[in-house]
Amino acid sequence: MSRLGWQLRDAAVGYASRGIPVLPLHYPLPHRGDLRVLPGDQQPPSPAVEARCSCRDPGCGQVGKHPLGSLVPHGVKDATTNRARILAWWTRHPQANIGLATGHRFDVLDIDGPAGAQAIRTLAAAHGLRNSGPLVRTGGGGWHYYWTPTGLGNVCPAGLEHVDWRGRGGYVVAPPSCHASGRPYQWAPGRDLDIPPGQVPAVLLERLQPHQRQRPSSPVQLPAAADGTSGRYGRAALAEELARVATAPKGQRNRQLWESTRNLYNLVATSALNQREVDQALLAAAERCGLLAEEPRQTYRTLASGRQVGLAHPGRPRQPTDPERIHPSPASSARGAGERTKEGR
Repeated sequence: MSRLGWQLRDAAVGYASRGIPVLPLHYPLPHRGDLRVLPGDQQPPSPAVEARCSCRDPGCGQVGKHPLGSLVPHGVKDATTNRARILAWWTRHPQANIGLATGHRFDVLDIDGPAGAQAIRTLAAAHGLRNSGPLVRTGGGGWHYYWTPTGLGNVCPAGLEHVDWRGRGGYVVAPPSCHASGRPYQWAPGRDLDIPPGQVPAVLLERLQPHQRQRPSSPVQLPAAADGTSGRYGRAALAEELARVATAPKGQRNRQLWESTRNLYNLVATSALNQREVDQALLAAAERCGLLAEEPRQTYRTLASGRQVGLAHPGRPRQPTDPERIHPSPASSARGAGERTKEGR
């Protein structure tokens, strides 16, 4: 086991000893060599090194951030504080990144890059907000602020661009995990879990609660064909894929959305389905399962990725599609059913 492998394993066990449920995540694999920046290293990674995800999916948009499905097939639902299980996980995959389930010991304000940092600075300046709780600098240049649990789920705070809230049913990537950039996630000096999480200010709660919307109770309606190009097979495939997305459980929703988008755009590419109606129907299904409300930016990225892959491979998709399998790539069989969300940024 490498030095980083020991650090990841020991850190995962340490988090669990604090009562924080832990789960293993996929990890970045550089295209060239086996280069990774270890915690404490000062040199940034070479621009020539572009990481790919250990899931081997060439279309992966969440490199090193989604659950390692061969170990946790139900995603964050399989997170645990069991020391023996955690040791077994990191013995099998010593480079696995660490995910911490939120909504138990803390919630997390996830700030994405300079735009997110500016949004939260503006809010803090306007309302005199301060946070002295645990703070993580992400490998991608963002920040994770740890707060006391609110009981809320995963939402985008109203009016705060590039800012997300990770609560009940979510998770975040934890130090010393490695980002696709090669940089590690790191605790800010003096701001680790030895200090208690901060109390959520009222002005922030107000921006979170309006977005706790109830999911639609009605089933997704199959759209009427926009023209005469949709054959019987295409319409049946559309109905089946929409049902799979609409009923996908947490931990599998994003992956199912990607697979269904790819499958339907295989048919759009052959003119068996109309692109506009497929777009609209997939958005409705994503809203039905809760993804569109909880993960809007990631949902649109997933749709774009599945659309691109599907259009590049015209024809009928393989049937049936198992919603608990990852689309196999040349380097890997189908596995790793954990949901890819911004929860693990």
